[in-house]
Amino acid sequence: MIREWNERTINRFLKEKRGQGTGKDYKPWLQVQDIASKGRSTRTLGHTTKRVHHLVSDLQLYYFYLLEFDENVTDIREQYPLLDFHDMNIHVDEELSKKLFDKKTQVPHIFTVSFLVTRKAENGEHYYQARIIKQLQELEKNATLQRLELQRRYFEKKGIEFGIVTEKEINKQLARNIGWALNSYDIQDYTSLIMNLPHLKRDMVQYLSNKVHTFQSIFHRLEREYNLDEGLGLILFKHLIANKEISMNLNKKIYLNNKVENYHVEFTDEIGGDVRYAADN
Repeated sequence: MIREWNERTINRFLKEKRGQGTGKDYKPWLQVQDIASKGRSTRTLGHTTKRVHHLVSDLQLYYFYLLEFDENVTDIREQYPLLDFHDMNIHVDEELSKKLFDKKTQVPHIFTVSFLVTRKAENGEHYYQARIIKQLQELEKNATLQRLELQRRYFEKKGIEFGIVTEKEINKQLARNIGWALNSYDIQDYTSLIMNLPHLKRDMVQYLSNKVHTFQSIFHRLEREYNLDEGLGLILFKHLIANKEISMNLNKKIYLNNKVENYHVEFTDEIGGDVRYAADN
């Protein structure tokens, strides 16, 4: 929960233009430094938005990674506030109305959703999805369910799809693997990789196409042949996954001393040439 909630806090957030903007210009309503969180909070760079995202739990981080890797997602706004909630004339009964204002100060609550996601449909049009990320056990609390019901009614009136995501709906291993790869999305600081990138990609494809080799042996070979610092072979591999030039089975834990054949590694035509190499299961 936020450490202090009063009119001064609301006015400060509004002055800072929190909850406003899109893409790289969006500022989340709640930021890591504002939250007295029992979980682990994270700031992480988003490549979809080109800005730092504020995530207040591991579950939010995992879901964020899944969104980042989704080609149909064009914007991710975390800790998104429903600033016009009290102007929407949403019908509430007496019990729900108690959740609209702080008990002590009577300051109106600003409800937030974990993510407001912008997606691109097949016809090219954009639409929104609102997602609340909650641990399953939190849904056993009546107060939580009441707040969720208020938010559901809000988005129903807005015509925006609203959903609750728990740990049961999040593939944690997939999310961890995506996060692992995304750490090397940008390799601009690695001059030796940038200078030889077309050749390194070509040889990476060639070596990975031999499915009996281990990942580690391939990376070491690449580093020896190009006189690269140790570890740069792995960074290149992760970069190619993050940019979807290489695909593989990301649903299971990646062991670099395992053979390529265990992970169904494939390459795009862009780096694989006319021949589409594959190391099948």
